[in-house]
Amino acid sequence: MSIKHKVLTASILLAITGTTATALITAQRNAGADAGNATRSAGAQAANAAAQRNAHAPAAHATLQQPFADASARSGATPQAQLDNHPAVQRARELLQADKARSAAAHGLSGADAGAALAAESYRPRDVIVEADGSEHVRFQRDYQGLPVIGGDLVTHARNGLLTSISKTLDLALGNNGAAPNARLSSAQAIADAGVHFAGRFLEQPKSRMVYFAKDNQPRLAYEVTFRGLNQAQRPVHDLIYVDADNGGLLGRDSRIYSAESTETSGYTITRGKVNITTAKVGAEESGGRGPGYLLRDDKRGGGTTHDTGGTVVDLIFGGGDFSAPAMFDADNVWGDEQMSNVARTGVEAHYGVARTWDYYKKFYDRLGIFGDGVGVQSFVNVTFSYFFFDIGGTNAFWDGEAKRMVYGNGDYGVSNPVVAIDVAGHEMSHGVTQATSGLLYSGDAGGLNEATSDIHGTLVEFFDNSPKDPPDYLIGENVNLDGTPLRYMFKPSLDKDADGNGSFDCYPAAGFADEDPHYTSGIGNHFFYLLAEGQKVPKSHRKSLLPSDLVCNGATGLKGLTPVVAGQIWYRANTLYLTSQASYPDARVATQTAAQDLVDRGLLKASAVKTVACAWEAVNVGLPEGSDAARCKK
Repeated sequence: MSIKHKVLTASILLAITGTTATALITAQRNAGADAGNATRSAGAQAANAAAQRNAHAPAAHATLQQPFADASARSGATPQAQLDNHPAVQRARELLQADKARSAAAHGLSGADAGAALAAESYRPRDVIVEADGSEHVRFQRDYQGLPVIGGDLVTHARNGLLTSISKTLDLALGNNGAAPNARLSSAQAIADAGVHFAGRFLEQPKSRMVYFAKDNQPRLAYEVTFRGLNQAQRPVHDLIYVDADNGGLLGRDSRIYSAESTETSGYTITRGKVNITTAKVGAEESGGRGPGYLLRDDKRGGGTTHDTGGTVVDLIFGGGDFSAPAMFDADNVWGDEQMSNVARTGVEAHYGVARTWDYYKKFYDRLGIFGDGVGVQSFVNVTFSYFFFDIGGTNAFWDGEAKRMVYGNGDYGVSNPVVAIDVAGHEMSHGVTQATSGLLYSGDAGGLNEATSDIHGTLVEFFDNSPKDPPDYLIGENVNLDGTPLRYMFKPSLDKDADGNGSFDCYPAAGFADEDPHYTSGIGNHFFYLLAEGQKVPKSHRKSLLPSDLVCNGATGLKGLTPVVAGQIWYRANTLYLTSQASYPDARVATQTAAQDLVDRGLLKASAVKTVACAWEAVNVGLPEGSDAARCKK
């Protein structure tokens, strides 16, 4: 296969400066302490959950289409610079410190030892949500001994001044008296050890920093080594590889480039027909000397703009690309024609996709923009991609989270359309929502959850748009290739398998995931979501080839769905409030069941919805974490 068709539909989320999730580091606990803590924690959580359910009353204005019923409940509504002084953040810090002090006493720490351990930890808020019923949710990063800790971020949940629960994947006791870390390996040796696990060519000098890496409740002093280069398929790679600071052993990785591969096809055309868009009427002074007229600028949605790059070339090796073009301009406010080659029409498609994604998040989740800050994004169309300056075409798109912009390729003649399909736009920008909320890493189970989240919301944007020209479905990217071959199938993920047997997973493996491609491990989340939304119902397009029994992994029959809107609310709430950066699929099961229970407590769903969530997870073989007392499908 040529490079041209290997490097297709790439969607790139660049490094997120300052948003690495962190957690408390402590000494190892003995088995007896672990057992005692688990028992006390389970009892406390059960009591807190019962108290919270009894205290909840339905929110005055909440609905299933907008359960976050006031502006203060919006994720991202509080600017980062103001988070430290937010009353809910200050209360959460006090509650966390009190909880930590109780933990110190329970482990026999007192006096100077306890003080040193307490002082060694600090909390950095990322987001705060205060709901209409008074529930407060604060998402924190934590540092220990002045170092960030990867994979231990947490969310506090409080009401009426009481800490009701904490969402986290790391649960550690106090210890080490706050002593400074001491690494045996040098930075240079760590880079060399990490390089063994980088399957590609370096394009710039690797960098490292010291962190704690906390996975599976086993925190280790580590080096985070950053590599940029090309993998064996000649695709760009930006990997963060974590190695043990004592012995150089591999602890984990996080990929910061998210890609989806298409195949060479032909014979399909695309059009959404006429669509409604918002433009800005400007005078000559605002049009950059082009005279009075109209810009593809949406002032109703944070001033988001759409730009024609004029065919700028982005090299997958050397980067580049001129993104200085002003917003697209038209003198009479008549945009595009019926020819797919028309750049104005492609710009309108992109502009429309961004607007519908904005409207979707606003209507259903009261979220103002991708980052919740009310600021629109820039979209750049008419881009061509090259490899070592050799043209490889325009079947490519990526989301640049750092610059807050979308870049759309212009497609390849006879192979693909301009990559501006609405579910692609919704998918890529939803990576930004995950970036701003749960911060899911891009490897292991968390990588699959990250990619599934974008597939889910991209699909729901398509449902929200509900165009007769492109009827909503559970196919991902079916309008990219000219023959309509989708990139993924949510109802039966393994249908995307290629001739070599590589493809998405239908059923969750007992050991979970480690190094598999997130586009394949996302199959579990996509499959679950389809069953939660639609139940055990074969789509009309596949009724001749699939049976209801083919849609489940556990032989279940008669599984009923909750509708796409309800399923979307549950998933969004779980991602925004309960998932943390190294969440596993079992963690996601608990998070979605908790989110469903929240909606039940607010009078928005029937109590049976929680069981439906449990049954959908069990239908894809995702069980509960060890020791969890969350609901099961069958008692």
